[in-house]
Amino acid sequence: MRDALAWLDRYPGFKIGLENEAYTYDTLAERDPKLLAEIRAALTRYAGRFGIGTCTYGQPLSTFINEESNIRQIAYALEADRLHLGCAPETYLMSEHAMHAQLPQILVGLGFRCAIMRSHFMMYGYNPTFDAAVGWWTGPDGSRIPTVPTYLGEGAEFGRTTTDNWILTRCPGPDCKGSLQEFRAQYAHLSPAIATRADDSDLRREDLVRQTEGHPEYRWILLEDLRRVLPPPTKEFRTRPNDFTVRMPWGYCGNEIWNQSRRAEAAVLTAERLAALELLGGGVNREAELDIAWKNLLVGQHHDVQICGLLPEARRFLTASINTSESVAAASLQYFATRMEGGPAAQVTVFNPHSWPRAEWVEATFTLPRRFGKAIEIRDGDRVVPSVLLSALRASDDSLQEARVALRAEAPPLGFAAYAVASATIPKADPAAVTPYWDIRFDAGGGIAAVADRATGQILLRDARFAAVIEGKPCVAEGKWRVRPAVPGAQWITAIEDGAVGGIPYRLEMKSWAASPRLDFRVVFEFDGQRIGAVSDNKRDARSPFLHEDKLRFKFHPAASEGSIGIRDLPFVIAETPDPYIQGNYWTAIADGRTGLAVFNRGTMCSVRERDGGISIPLAYSMYYIWGTRMLSGEYSYEFALYPFAGPWAATGLHRAALEYNFPCRVLAGQPGNGRMGNKVALLDAGGEGVIASALYSRGGTARLRLYEYQGRAAQARLQYSAGPAKFVETDLAGNAGQPVDSPVPFRPWQIRTFRLQI
Repeated sequence: MRDALAWLDRYPGFKIGLENEAYTYDTLAERDPKLLAEIRAALTRYAGRFGIGTCTYGQPLSTFINEESNIRQIAYALEADRLHLGCAPETYLMSEHAMHAQLPQILVGLGFRCAIMRSHFMMYGYNPTFDAAVGWWTGPDGSRIPTVPTYLGEGAEFGRTTTDNWILTRCPGPDCKGSLQEFRAQYAHLSPAIATRADDSDLRREDLVRQTEGHPEYRWILLEDLRRVLPPPTKEFRTRPNDFTVRMPWGYCGNEIWNQSRRAEAAVLTAERLAALELLGGGVNREAELDIAWKNLLVGQHHDVQICGLLPEARRFLTASINTSESVAAASLQYFATRMEGGPAAQVTVFNPHSWPRAEWVEATFTLPRRFGKAIEIRDGDRVVPSVLLSALRASDDSLQEARVALRAEAPPLGFAAYAVASATIPKADPAAVTPYWDIRFDAGGGIAAVADRATGQILLRDARFAAVIEGKPCVAEGKWRVRPAVPGAQWITAIEDGAVGGIPYRLEMKSWAASPRLDFRVVFEFDGQRIGAVSDNKRDARSPFLHEDKLRFKFHPAASEGSIGIRDLPFVIAETPDPYIQGNYWTAIADGRTGLAVFNRGTMCSVRERDGGISIPLAYSMYYIWGTRMLSGEYSYEFALYPFAGPWAATGLHRAALEYNFPCRVLAGQPGNGRMGNKVALLDAGGEGVIASALYSRGGTARLRLYEYQGRAAQARLQYSAGPAKFVETDLAGNAGQPVDSPVPFRPWQIRTFRLQI
């Protein structure tokens, strides 16, 4: 920075900005306030020539973070910019791929006036190109923002740096390719032709500044200058989800970083919903703790952490985020549990984080009073709830002292249900359930031979097993299955396979349900430094890490026909894709209009369409990689689910089912509450067909609710507050208030709307 400021003294026409992640400024405020003061002084001294271009908190690859992470990355960045430096950019710019189809709606909602639709280093993603100087970047919901695009021919392929960024960071010099003169000539038909840079700060050439000084055909500009030099946009750049091409080295670091990032996202979103409801219910404000959880998550999503395998940083930031979120969630749930009605022996309190009613099997462990009894039942008022005693600690007279119980809980939207633990006079002996959905046939040599529809006999998937290229040889798993004896009353069946693939031992647990078509899988592998994936002699290999068909993966053959299409969930939009790599967030699927199969995941965000018609989920890659090889040793665990379905995919509720898998109900067992709130609490009703709550949180002591339309068609949502008179005021994503709204609230396809609750 000091070098750059010296250039400002030497060259009056020069300008330069800082494009750090905003975490930098929070850290400087804590550890080096003198340097932060130096930056502030430079902004004053070189006003109009030295600027701030920081647009995200942790510089993520934004296709592969969830909806709210996309918003918070930018919102927390702008907040930190203004807090520490007194300014924030009005033009969005990022170095690596932080672009997707819904970005115009997010940027407009956060107050940006302009955008640069370029990924300056395209290792992990690139944008569509346009032969125009400026246009309206228009998203799926119709939101639009003026943008400087990636010009036609400027760069749109993996592993490239856009030509203008290369020139501005390496020319003139030994690594130079092209020149500003050539760039100007190539785009002479555009007025003005804008060359942009956003890359590592030490990549700059003073000779380039010297060459352009005093030449009026070249002018340095900052982000804040951009709107003044651009003509008004007349062309529309309508971008679709598949216009933004992405890739990731799935399986790198054993998927540990992606799995933990997903866990941290689910933890903080659940915690802030609980905390917001606690605040509405008269409890304390937990915003400061949640800010810490969010900021640690956002740094853990930094592109270098994820795709350069910075494991110490990932473990530091993501673990801190999860621990803080868990602490907040426990405290807020405890607040409600102590005020709800349960007992007399113990109480189980369940929170539903979704904006629709939820029925789900949950587990709870609790201690019981002395001489409680020999059998147990769970009650919802006078109604006995289906439950299963999973394990127990008993006294010498066979009375229960401690119990672990599974119960089928039903909780209202964004609400709570409390259940009483009571002594039962007669031990229950209900038979275990058999799944009414599937006939599952195991292969004697390992793997699943077939899953068929129990009603029709139609096979929906076959030959599901682990496969990999290990030490250069294709391998398939061999194992032996056993079905765990069913506990009386259990509404699920658990099968366990112990096996090995290419010498790598594993234990796979599969659970099928009586009340859901979902098949849940959890697998633990024990690695010992094996080479997994396409073997290469190149220690800076940039090809093998992206060949997902060779990695350790779970592979199966769905019934969907040859003309099937892939479907993927992306930030605030769902799209079909013909790509063989179906890369999404919470879920991906393949369907042919008659049958289909969805993959729900907790971190492994890709499904691969292989040449033989199989579908696979890449789990582990352990071989050379350009940014740092990470060989795997020790135990690594993975969780995913398969969801077979019949009929058109859009009519099967896949998105809600995937969210239920990723955001299970939160459970607390303990002493009975005082009963003041009753055994059901539902303060908010934000329901509606096609509309989902992406966030319920508080800011400045006021609750805010964010909803979005997720099916691509017009919808309506109810907005009701049950605890007293209140009104809902719409805000933008930055929290600026607009007009009060009346229920029901209309939504355009793919629209995001935020509301502040005024009580």
